[in-house]
Amino acid sequence: MSTSLVSLASLVNAFNPVTPQLRVAAIIVRGTQILLVEHRKRGEHYWVLPGGRLEGLETLDAALGRELHEELSLDVRVGQLVILSEMLAPDRHVVNLMFHAEIGEGAEPRLDPADPVLAGWQWVSTDQLPRLDFRPPIADAVRAVIIENFAGPVRLLGDSWKAHGR
Repeated sequence: MSTSLVSLASLVNAFNPVTPQLRVAAIIVRGTQILLVEHRKRGEHYWVLPGGRLEGLETLDAALGRELHEELSLDVRVGQLVILSEMLAPDRHVVNLMFHAEIGEGAEPRLDPADPVLAGWQWVSTDQLPRLDFRPPIADAVRAVIIENFAGPVRLLGDSWKAHGR
């Protein structure tokens, strides 16, 4: 590659860097159902595992606990890491770390009304996961770790990005 193209690429990256972000999420199971959160973002509605972005000087466990408390008023016991995936979209790079987690038996989520992205929550049958707009699109891996009762090795899924609604 010529020096001018290398310099141009460096200049573009300097003004438009894509810094990888870490997102932690919880796989919380109650019987044959899993807790999902509905997001409304960029004109789209879709389902995600509850969780969010890691903040500076925060452990993964602490980040997941904070996110579930902020979004759903839930206290969570964070278990082992069970799934790792990446999303390499044209405008962002997110590393998703999904943990087995538990909440108290009688605990019910209460959605943060101040967060405009949060549209709702629901206990969903694991059989329904493949039929939902579930993001990242890893329903099969989530169902597999639940079937294994979270006893298998960490699943490394690689890049899960897909264009949605385009």
